[in-house]
Amino acid sequence: MNMLTESEFESTIRPYLSSDDDSDFWIAALRTLVHDLESFYPHESKGYEIFLQIGACSHWLRPHQTRLTAAGGFAYPSGYLGGGFSRDGLPEFDWFVVFHRDRKEDRWVQVDKFFGKRKLVCRVALPTRTSRHNQAAINVLWSPGTPDSPDKKLAMYYGFRKVDGEWECVASGEL
Repeated sequence: MNMLTESEFESTIRPYLSSDDDSDFWIAALRTLVHDLESFYPHESKGYEIFLQIGACSHWLRPHQTRLTAAGGFAYPSGYLGGGFSRDGLPEFDWFVVFHRDRKEDRWVQVDKFFGKRKLVCRVALPTRTSRHNQAAINVLWSPGTPDSPDKKLAMYYGFRKVDGEWECVASGEL
């Protein structure tokens, strides 16, 4: 399944990106995330509304002395929201968009806000200023849980690196 067509990307996410943000990184990250969402989790959500909240963070926890060692290493993707000044803090969004999994149409649809009594949110924070760097780590948090385990939060990371001019996901795992 293709989450965003090129025109949907242009209308939903591109307006928020600055000249310092590499749109190729965003496209690679979204493709990877949607592929994983579609392959790891069933289309049937057991009565839950599933949302994908995608946003940008420009203020990650400094000084990035905590590192992920996978695939040569990445800065640990944490921020200042909630957990304060620890690696448990969430990256705070500068902006975000929300997509809802429309089961009837079998696609993701942009919505203005979350709705429903039983919802599962996949919160994805991507770094800004990616045109200046050759690697980036993103933070993913399923809350209150995943479609498979709705009562168990899941915190993950994805590590991307520019290889021969193309962004590739070279590492992922639980935080």
